[in-house]
Amino acid sequence: MSSGKHHIPVVVFEVTDACNQRCLFCYNHWKRPGYTVAPHAPDFRLARRTLRRLLRQCSVGSISLSGGEPTLMPGIHDLALKARFGGANVNLLTNGTLLGEDDVEIMSHIGVAAVQIPVLATAPAVHDHITGLPGSWAKAVHIAKMISSARPGWLVPVLIVSRLNVHSVEDTLRFYASEFGATTAMVNRFNIGGLGLQHASELCLSREELRDAFARIDKVAGELGMTIQSGVCTPICVLDPNEYPNIRFSHCTTDLSSRPLTVNYKGDVRFCNHSPRVLGNIYDKPIGEIVAESQADGYFHSVPEHCKECALWSRCRGGCRAASEQIYGTFGRVDPVIEGC
Repeated sequence: MSSGKHHIPVVVFEVTDACNQRCLFCYNHWKRPGYTVAPHAPDFRLARRTLRRLLRQCSVGSISLSGGEPTLMPGIHDLALKARFGGANVNLLTNGTLLGEDDVEIMSHIGVAAVQIPVLATAPAVHDHITGLPGSWAKAVHIAKMISSARPGWLVPVLIVSRLNVHSVEDTLRFYASEFGATTAMVNRFNIGGLGLQHASELCLSREELRDAFARIDKVAGELGMTIQSGVCTPICVLDPNEYPNIRFSHCTTDLSSRPLTVNYKGDVRFCNHSPRVLGNIYDKPIGEIVAESQADGYFHSVPEHCKECALWSRCRGGCRAASEQIYGTFGRVDPVIEGC
């Protein structure tokens, strides 16, 4: 870490808000009903300038290039290289449909640490229905195989568990192992927000269904020797990590000095990529000041009524309260999964 620089462990850098898919579960807040600002065409110069400014203001342990769909950005390789030269590890979060062999080779040479690609089912029709893009399963699987062949362990396949694919989670994990040689996968529950607000009835699972799904996921992961990461924080009263020894659950923290932050190509800083609330903009003030001022703000310290008497509060923090922001317009409500998604 450079002396005198603010340090951020993880930044999700949204390089564009445009996307070539229309995933039913998409959490991007700008896709929620009633949001009237249309996504901008990818702007490489602005994204590059913002990334440079960010890296001048702080040191970053890891940068995840996200979106939208980051590979819509002309010059995505240059952004990855800039982040690497800035001292950060780089991950690429992509749907995989726009990548080619040259992209894989370049990203490998740059030293991109991991590439996350959703493969949402073994049945192409199920995956394509969820993504809203015919042929997306075949493209994603093709590039996932190419990435896994280029470097063992480089690919991290992603499964978003919803009512549309919950019946086949075991087969999907076995597919990851047999077709990609995957020993690690990201498995997240559907987390309501964005476009997903319009499709809640088609996607949401009850607490009992979630518990059953994750029990089956845990069992097959143990059989395969696969490490499962679950990146969507979930209330412990819904999914207790002690019951799923083969799954590594993330839990949210409201300590802005130690949590991942989201920065978009325009310089807006947000609590996380699920949250619509802008804390500040790095063109207006340094990110260290934005973090300090937001940390002092009582907004993130509220305890939901549901959680006030809970002994697990210090570990759980009420699950994904950014989802509450999208639904209820406040951080002060418990994760909507408590109330049935």
